[in-house]
Amino acid sequence: MSPLCRDEIDGMAHLVFEACTHEEYEAALHALRPILDRKCHFSTLDLLGKRIGQMGVDEHETFFKAFDKIIQYNAMGSYVIVSQALIWFLPSHLEFVMRKSREYIITGDVWYVCDIIGERSLGYAVVDNFDEMLPWLERFLDDENRWVRRSAGVAIHFFSKRVVDQPGKTTKLLHVLAPHLAEKRIEAVKGIGWGLKTIGKHHPDLLVTFLASQSEKKRKISRLLIRKAVTYLEEEKKKEVEALFL
Repeated sequence: MSPLCRDEIDGMAHLVFEACTHEEYEAALHALRPILDRKCHFSTLDLLGKRIGQMGVDEHETFFKAFDKIIQYNAMGSYVIVSQALIWFLPSHLEFVMRKSREYIITGDVWYVCDIIGERSLGYAVVDNFDEMLPWLERFLDDENRWVRRSAGVAIHFFSKRVVDQPGKTTKLLHVLAPHLAEKRIEAVKGIGWGLKTIGKHHPDLLVTFLASQSEKKRKISRLLIRKAVTYLEEEKKKEVEALFL
């Protein structure tokens, strides 16, 4: 099947909008089935999610119910479309978007769902609503669910590749991560390591100083986390950090 053009994407979004305004949530899902039931580029799914979010921004209660129905279908595209759409409900409904993001991560229960949502509704929230998101990142890092914990690191990774000129904010994110460096669950370790790795790419000196300060606390930090964290460091700095932990 050939890729959808923009007019077709807009038409599909309008069908979802019309179904939602009449509270016909099964019809909203049915409108998306042609794209959910096939392999599709994320760029197309993202554009569709944006269109749906833009149309639904003034009808949040109705659209959130539709999002639940789309997520229940449990296609990979469901998570891309919905997490992209959720961005349009920020910052007015930040708390609800965070709760829904967590709920959908748990529903998906697999790494790619965590990463899809972490790089969309969570990541964009950190970029655009930084101070408000710090407590949410802390809450997600403390969550009992392994994928929710991982998602905080993914969101920090997303922020760190989008916002490269505000070291003060990056320092705050490092402070948020600090209590969790001794994380044991492999999924969360990988998420935290991913966040640190991207910080190291753009702020290597900040990362090295931070990790050196953490080594003084004599905590047992995963080798995997350290190896991910130093990925983009120059060889000399990489050896400096590895000598402290490995």
